[in-house]
Amino acid sequence: MDLTRAEKFPWNYYLLLPLIIAAIIVSSPSQTTGEQKNNSQFILIADTDYQSLAPGELLSLINSLSEKNALSSINIIEPLPDTVLPPDMASPAFLWEDEANTTAWLITIKINNKFFLKGLFNKSWWIPEKETWNRLKKAAGKNDIEVVIEGIGGWTGREIISRDSVFLRFSEDKVNAKLMFMRKPLPFLKAKKNPEKTSLLLGDPGSYKAPEPVLTNPPICANCHTYSLDGRHMAIDMDYGGDKGAFLYTHMNKEVVIENTLIYSWQEIIPQKPATYNMGLFARISPDGRFVAGTVNEISVFVMMDDLFFSQLFYPATGRIAIFDTRTKHFSLLPGASLDSRVQTSPSWSPDGKTILFCAVPTNPELIQNVVAKEILKESSKQNISDLNKKYPVQFDIYALPFNHGNGGQAKPLIGASHNGYSNYFPRYSPNGKWIVFTQSPTGLVLQPDSNLVIIPSEGGEARSLNSNQAIMNSWHSWSPNSKWMVFTCKANSPYTELYLTHIDDQGVSSPGIRLFRFSSNELAAMVPEFVPRHSELPEKIIFGSLENAKKKSMAIDGR
Repeated sequence: MDLTRAEKFPWNYYLLLPLIIAAIIVSSPSQTTGEQKNNSQFILIADTDYQSLAPGELLSLINSLSEKNALSSINIIEPLPDTVLPPDMASPAFLWEDEANTTAWLITIKINNKFFLKGLFNKSWWIPEKETWNRLKKAAGKNDIEVVIEGIGGWTGREIISRDSVFLRFSEDKVNAKLMFMRKPLPFLKAKKNPEKTSLLLGDPGSYKAPEPVLTNPPICANCHTYSLDGRHMAIDMDYGGDKGAFLYTHMNKEVVIENTLIYSWQEIIPQKPATYNMGLFARISPDGRFVAGTVNEISVFVMMDDLFFSQLFYPATGRIAIFDTRTKHFSLLPGASLDSRVQTSPSWSPDGKTILFCAVPTNPELIQNVVAKEILKESSKQNISDLNKKYPVQFDIYALPFNHGNGGQAKPLIGASHNGYSNYFPRYSPNGKWIVFTQSPTGLVLQPDSNLVIIPSEGGEARSLNSNQAIMNSWHSWSPNSKWMVFTCKANSPYTELYLTHIDDQGVSSPGIRLFRFSSNELAAMVPEFVPRHSELPEKIIFGSLENAKKKSMAIDGR
């Protein structure tokens, strides 16, 4: 895997911003449509190599550049062509590759064929500072923005020798939400052995600051987190007291102290053999916050690998959907999603709380026998995900089931997300109830290299791949509360998973993904992003009230 893009990018970008020495509005003749010429104002910026030049000298240098007859092509890595940007998002990163013998690059931004900005750089990336970006948003309005990047070199050092361009635009739709997400070290075995290196963070796509840690140095494993649609309730899976099925459930508050009174356990449902305990995998809170749905009675295919990109193969070989009623404190299996004949997992609620989607596949007795005998745990960690996918293929289908106040009903396969020759999983309704987006790959359930995000109407129908899909792994997605934006995880740029944002219009058409680079780390994976309403009383700190109560010997005997 070529990591050069990840290595080139300055993760500590905020330390480099002061190197910009000029952000000056200047006047210069500019060509508009036809032969008419107008005096146009635009922003002029440059970095440290040109700090000795006065603005007029810098502009003269730019205007003196000549153009080579045959130009090489620059590869603009991000933003991608036709990217749609939220009006309340902080500036993205501009990143490109140039194989020509260039010594500098000229960036020109035009709106309606009029100059807005010219910038001279000696490095192949640029992050607009806040004031410049805000001016661009105001100037562009609904118009397309043309970004032209030209490489400078030649024997005089003043010749344009390469070029590429992209068009972008701002949407009228705001994100108007914040993001909760996890960070974990890789490979997965390292995270498992070092739970204190996991953290839960709160970030704002519109902020120029790095996301703030909310839960740090946990003494126990903490994983999936989920929030009610109104942003008033939250739950976090955690191995509290050594219980693999324990989870925190609480109202959202600025400070959450984890005590025994806030911890509940899926062990309240008696495990059915071959399962010996319940984990409550992939738990989800209902839109109104009253119910929590999770996977119980599960045993799993689980192999940890040394590969940074894909360090585990995981999916349940048995499983049933269970419901926790937070008012009555009662746990129960969900009829229609708790059959012995199939594996049922990854529940997801419709926005009105009346329907539950889940993933299912017929049980495989031979596979179950191998899991119980711990044969799969003997697999070598030196293998890669492709090797293991061939040994343990699986294809899940997505089913829809009436919740019926916990009484369930008859589950039906969702058209467009079932029996299509692929594995279909992690379905999520849009908050307006119009769409369902799910992950699809040839096999598997988690961490699949060729997984893509797919959209269908909420009642089922023709499946379409999102335009936001990147080259390597697209998964674990969350809708913004207004159903206009979606965040998802991806490994296209780095083995350490990153977050991307895409716009989805009223026809279900998505824009190319834009990387939320301020959420990235060059040492930790950004995982499990969940949008939460901006108006919510979001937690600023989650702490453990008693480390003694939290950290006890794990009940797990199967490597999980």
